[in-house]
Amino acid sequence: MIPATIATAVAPETIARVTRLFNNTAFDVVTELFQNARRAGALAVAVVIQTGGPDTLLHIADDGHGIADPASIVTLGRSGWSEETRRAEDPAGMGVFSLAGRDVIIRSWSRPDRQGWMAHIPASAWETSRPIAIEPDPIMRGTAITVRVPDEWLKTLERDVARAAKHYPVPVTWNGAVLPQEDWLKDAVHLEEWYGVRIGVFQKHPSHYSSRDGRLNFHGLTIPCDLPYVQEVDRGGHWIARVDIFDAPQIQLVLPARKEVVENAAIADLRHAVHVAIFRAIAAQD
Repeated sequence: MIPATIATAVAPETIARVTRLFNNTAFDVVTELFQNARRAGALAVAVVIQTGGPDTLLHIADDGHGIADPASIVTLGRSGWSEETRRAEDPAGMGVFSLAGRDVIIRSWSRPDRQGWMAHIPASAWETSRPIAIEPDPIMRGTAITVRVPDEWLKTLERDVARAAKHYPVPVTWNGAVLPQEDWLKDAVHLEEWYGVRIGVFQKHPSHYSSRDGRLNFHGLTIPCDLPYVQEVDRGGHWIARVDIFDAPQIQLVLPARKEVVENAAIADLRHAVHVAIFRAIAAQD
């Protein structure tokens, strides 16, 4: 049964810091919301920027299975995802908190209750634990989120959305236009699968890449990672790798911002697999 009200559920001293859990950039917010849509089984995501009124509004809507329990969106650490999703990805229950400190309207479909609902979370409500009213809504599927856009987002917002969509596995539109998508391992000279990941090997000149470039791709979220490479001392070329992760729960990201990989036995094994893949790629050459 859909509750009449919800409230942020976390220790008051943590609530006071909740706006600092993420970098508070448009890219971080869009990336987190895209990942939530994908986990909800969305087949499409629509992003619309609305101008002309006193505020500029960002609308992000998906056609996934919706949010069954409104309380899960404001309960820090409670993800509300299925056991299968938790096993595969270890979602932290923090994604919606990327919106903390902002005026947000969330509309979603509760599949168990066969009812749409709407919550308006004022900017101040994130840090006060005050009750947030839940109202019926005519939405029939998925989730739609509206955020008031701060001035500092405006210059880069379209670029940030396009960047978040580039390697994301679900089609994304921006004001009705389909955004370009690209295979993370495009132009790889050698491909291998290894325990739920794809390893792509590339032959690059050192001037054409940086150690700060993304190396791991988690369903569109790309992050740097220290991976092995092989340098040709006589010709100056480098053999490097990228990894596309699609079902590897043993490889984990540091929470909540997911900007770096956890240094565990799984990442050590992955590095070994990458090293082997690079030498296989070299061996396959003339």
